[in-house]
Amino acid sequence: MKFNYSAKDKGGNLTRGIIEAADKESVVALITKDGSTPLVISEDKDLVPRIKNSFASFTSHMSLKDRLMFCEEMATLINSGVPLSQSLNIIKEQSKGTMRKVTESLLSEIEGGQSLAGALEKESKYFSPVFINMVQSGEASGTLDKTLNELAIQVQKDYELVSKIRGAMTYPVVIVVAMVGAVVFMMVKVVPALTGFFDEMGAKLPLPTRILILTSDIIVNYGIWIGVGLVGAIFGIHMLFKRVASLRRVQHQLTLKMPVVAGISKKFNIARITRTLGSLLGSGVSILESLQIVSLSTKNVIYQEEVLAIQEKVKNGDTLAAAMKESTVFPVMVSQMIDIGEETGNLDKMLIKVAENYERRIDAFTKNISSIIEPIIMLVVGGAIGFVIVSIIMPIYKMTESMGS
Repeated sequence: MKFNYSAKDKGGNLTRGIIEAADKESVVALITKDGSTPLVISEDKDLVPRIKNSFASFTSHMSLKDRLMFCEEMATLINSGVPLSQSLNIIKEQSKGTMRKVTESLLSEIEGGQSLAGALEKESKYFSPVFINMVQSGEASGTLDKTLNELAIQVQKDYELVSKIRGAMTYPVVIVVAMVGAVVFMMVKVVPALTGFFDEMGAKLPLPTRILILTSDIIVNYGIWIGVGLVGAIFGIHMLFKRVASLRRVQHQLTLKMPVVAGISKKFNIARITRTLGSLLGSGVSILESLQIVSLSTKNVIYQEEVLAIQEKVKNGDTLAAAMKESTVFPVMVSQMIDIGEETGNLDKMLIKVAENYERRIDAFTKNISSIIEPIIMLVVGGAIGFVIVSIIMPIYKMTESMGS
């Protein structure tokens, strides 16, 4: 979402602009980051730019794989002593599409005297606050190559997590699509032919058969419009949940309560939050700023609120472990491991260990998900096909029975 804002900078000068963020709280966090004071924040209501931006978001996309390649190659080149601008130029020459455009933009900013973190901030559509702040810390400490290596590990882990979840869901989706395709084919080709046969025989059709024929008639006559309507409804609901914060919160709450989905969602969020927090702390970012950045980078609203609540408690003097222990979404084991990390002075490393633990759980879960979902799919598929077969056989059996008598 885009927001218009006006603010006063440190010198008391009035500034205006447009910021893209998830909600008003995120805009406030971005404005106050450099010491400015927000005055007025309002959602951008201009429809034309929204349509353009929506179209642009579909046509321009940088995948996790692209970001991984960017981190790995930048780290290798800088570690080899290649200057920053030359490193970007090398990556640009071997890139294409969105990646090439972004690299060109970064190169232009760097050649204009901007830092890499400053250049990345201009491309915040493609690079998260975590990414930008870690690069900023790496530049400040003179360890940019090491920071980029750490970012590459984090992006690699994100890529693996997303790939595992997508891979686990591929089988159920393929089965459901095949089932729907088979049922639609029967409704369009098989049932109309049988309907003519039943009419010729003048048979009195049982209720299941009448329901089947009615469904077939609706699909044959209005199938295209139903399909278009369903696609439009799905897109509209998606946009509604994306735009309305209260609905998005309800959606995320339900996600954390749904059977099967809740388990993987919780593990995914905990793994991502702890790894991101550990990486930021390891890069020298303060605990309060790290928690703020993590909250901005977390897509699930419930976890975002919890992280902000934890940040507030830490600000008031609590340890991270004590603040997290009171949370309703982080298991006790997480706060206990963090407590050990704080006592030993290895909080960043302990957070990474927590993330690795939950990543292993996700790996085990995704390997078993097919065996969990398969019986449910088989029941649904069997029920649908069974209904169609019974609806076709029943009138034939009745006609055969009446002919015999």
